[in-house]
Amino acid sequence: MPFKKNDKKEKHSFSPGAHGTVYLLGALYLAYLLATFLQEAYQGGEDAPSLPLLIVGILVLGGGVVFLGLMAWRMSRAQPTEAENETEEEEPENGMEEETSDLGWERDDGEAPQEEEDETE
Repeated sequence: MPFKKNDKKEKHSFSPGAHGTVYLLGALYLAYLLATFLQEAYQGGEDAPSLPLLIVGILVLGGGVVFLGLMAWRMSRAQPTEAENETEEEEPENGMEEETSDLGWERDDGEAPQEEEDETE
């Protein structure tokens, strides 16, 4: 292939449902950790957290539960991206794209493409 287009990364489609599920699982895990932390504090004993550690733990874990829960809720409300709705354009049968000099095409040997001259006489 004499010309190649500069490589560009393909955009991956955004799936709000998958992102929402991950956020929800994270929120549930933090809720489990918070419940375990509070249960240990309630039972007391030598391993019970001190009051400052209890307050910080509740703020951090509780804040994480609220944040991830809100993110999961937002993702459940999100619309699919335009990339999922659009149909992809058909490519030429030979797999080569159109050759244009203004879109950054380069030759395999490093030379710039030469424009054809009109020879009308």
